[in-house]
Amino acid sequence: MKRLLLCCLLATTLAACSSTTPQQAASTGSNAINKPSATLATTDAASAAQAALNQKIDANMAAAPGFIPFAAGDSTLDPVGKGQILRQISSIQAMKKITLRGYCYRGSSNKAKALAHARAVEVRDFLVASGVSAKRITLRINTDKKQHGVQIASK
Repeated sequence: MKRLLLCCLLATTLAACSSTTPQQAASTGSNAINKPSATLATTDAASAAQAALNQKIDANMAAAPGFIPFAAGDSTLDPVGKGQILRQISSIQAMKKITLRGYCYRGSSNKAKALAHARAVEVRDFLVASGVSAKRITLRINTDKKQHGVQIASK
């Protein structure tokens, strides 16, 4: 087993010590040298996107940790909302009874009640997928306040 690992390590080391220099690769059109930098650029872009997502989640958590905002006219839970829920999932799981109050201002949509309910259902489905028992969740709606989102509260 040790010999196999040693052979793999040696093969990896020899493969890394290629005789092609970056200048030779550029002149021959080989992408072998450029692939690691492309992967690095993709990784940097992904980490920058993750940092921006975390910043939005932090802002929402600071403003109102129990309120999951939704875009006006939309009932899809976005990555920021999912992240916000996941950050507090342990405290949500500890709640004996959970009330999800879906909000959609009726002045902004003729279908405000349906949209408020769809938002609460979307959050409920995500909570259930995250391990919260559906039996403990109650759905409510509110179309009077000028809010678009779902409030998570302990009953």
